[in-house]
Amino acid sequence: MASSLGVLLCHPSVAAVEDNYVIAVPVRDKALMRVTIGDKTYYDTANGVRISDTRVHLFRVSKELLDREKSYTIHAARVILRLPFTCFSAPEQSYTYSFRPVPEEGPMHICHISDCHGRRKAPADSAAFFGKDLNLLILNGDIQDYSATIDQILLPYQIASDVTGGEIPVIFSRGNHDLRGAAAEKMSLLYPTANGRSYFYVRLGAFWFLLLDCGEDKRDTHPEYGGTAAYEPWRVEQTEYLHKLAESGVYRDAGIRHRMVISHVPFAIRNLEDCRGEKTPFDIENDIYNEWVRVMNEQIHPELMIAGHFHQTEVVPKDAPRNSRALQCDILIGGKPGSKDEYTSANLTVQDSLCLIAYVNQSGNIVKRDTIDLHIEK
Repeated sequence: MASSLGVLLCHPSVAAVEDNYVIAVPVRDKALMRVTIGDKTYYDTANGVRISDTRVHLFRVSKELLDREKSYTIHAARVILRLPFTCFSAPEQSYTYSFRPVPEEGPMHICHISDCHGRRKAPADSAAFFGKDLNLLILNGDIQDYSATIDQILLPYQIASDVTGGEIPVIFSRGNHDLRGAAAEKMSLLYPTANGRSYFYVRLGAFWFLLLDCGEDKRDTHPEYGGTAAYEPWRVEQTEYLHKLAESGVYRDAGIRHRMVISHVPFAIRNLEDCRGEKTPFDIENDIYNEWVRVMNEQIHPELMIAGHFHQTEVVPKDAPRNSRALQCDILIGGKPGSKDEYTSANLTVQDSLCLIAYVNQSGNIVKRDTIDLHIEK
C-alpha cells in the first residue's frame, strides 16, 4: 500500500458530519492536497493559505454533490521545500475513489467497532462480514489505547481504510482512552468535527444520528489525569447544544425514518463499578446525564443507543434494571476485545422496524445474534 499510495498513509475516510461530508486524508509526509468532485475543487487551507504541514488533510465537501457524482479524486504533491518566495514540490499524483452513498430505501448494513485498544487487523477482519454490502462504518472510541503520539491517533483512519477503502461513509466518535496522552490535544485538528465540536448530528439517507461525547469517565480531579482534564464544563456546553438541537426539530425532517444515539460511554447506565478500592469512581455527572436522557425521552425519541466502553457485545433492553436512567430505547454495547489477535464487532442490519445484530469475530464467525424491535415517535 505504501508504494501504491505515495504520500498517502492509507485510503481516505469520508466522514459524515451534520449534513455534509469531511474527506480526511492521512499522509506520511508534507504535501499540498486538493480534492475534485465533478467539476468542483476543494482545497485544504487556513484562511486562504494552502496547508502542507499536517498529518491529516481535511476537506469539507458537499454531501449532495458527492452522493450524486459517486466519485472523488485526491490530488497530492509531496512538498520538498517550502520557502518564503517559492515552494518546491514533487509532481502531483492523483487517486480516484468510487463512492457508495447510504441508500434511501431498503436494508441498511452498519458495522460498529469500539474498544480496539490498539488492535488493527482483528477489528478490520471482523468488519468484513457484510463485504461490499456494508453501507456505514461507526468507529466509536477507544480505538487506540492512548494518544501519546500522532501515529497512535491515526489508527482509526487505518482501520477505516482497511474496512471501507474510502468508498462508504464513516462516523468517528471519541472514547475516553483516546483522550489520554500528549497527542490527545491535537485530535480536534486532525479529526472531522462540527466547527471544532466532537459532538454533532449526522443525516445519512433515512437515518438521523446524534453523536454525544462524554469525554473521560471519572471526575476531572482524578489523579490519573494529572490536571489535564476539564470535561465537566464541556459537558455543560453539550447540554446547551442538545437543548437547542431538540428545539430545532431537525430530527423530524421529511424522509427520516430512524433516529439513533451514538456515544462511546452508554451514559444511560450508571457505572457503579469499583476501581482499585475507590468507591464508584465512574459514577459521575448524574444531573447532566439525567438531563440528556430526559431530552431524549421527551423530545428526540431515539429508537436505539449505540455504545461501547464496557468491552461487551450485548443489548441492554430499555426496561432492564441496568438501564438505570430509564432511557426509553434499547442500548447496544457492541465491541469486545480479546487477546491481541481477537476482536468481536457488532454488525447491524436495519430494515423497517427490525434491527438484526450479528456479533462477528476476527475469523468471520458469528458468535451470537440479537434482534431489536425498533419504534420511533413521529
